[in-house]
Amino acid sequence: MEVRPSLVEAAKSGDSEAWAQLYLAYHGVVLAFLIRRTGNRVLAEDLAQDTFVRAMAGIHGFRWTGKDIGAWMVTIARNVMLDHDKRRSTRRESAVATVADTDSGVRVEEAVLAAVDADRVWAALESLNDRQRTVLTMRYWEELSSHEIADRIGLRVGAVKTLTYRARANLRHALGDK
Repeated sequence: MEVRPSLVEAAKSGDSEAWAQLYLAYHGVVLAFLIRRTGNRVLAEDLAQDTFVRAMAGIHGFRWTGKDIGAWMVTIARNVMLDHDKRRSTRRESAVATVADTDSGVRVEEAVLAAVDADRVWAALESLNDRQRTVLTMRYWEELSSHEIADRIGLRVGAVKTLTYRARANLRHALGDK
């Protein structure tokens, strides 16, 4: 579906039918992006919903430049995902299923052991300096490449690779792994 400026203007004015058309046109793109980035369909569906809520709230700031509004939607999705990751890291959540998920094939013992391991990793991450912790978080939780990390934090790619190597070594040491 081709989205024209008139549809965006209608959405800006609060036309619910225009929003429905935008949703239908971009929900699949946003959801696919989030599934690829999170690896979790349920989480991706929640984040996609948050993306469209944020888009509705911010549509008045959108300026038509001739480019597809889908890029704006994906940018919002990326920001929603990053915000979620920041909240999750401050709450020290585990990526492990809850103990009540025994029906889905996760045994209680495995869930408990995984939660203990996750707590060990979070504690070890806290022992790293801010730059090392940031690089590891971007690399392994946000799944960014060394080039993307370098662009984001203003370092050369080689420096990011060195920092990542040292951070991993320090993390292994903090975990007691040789």
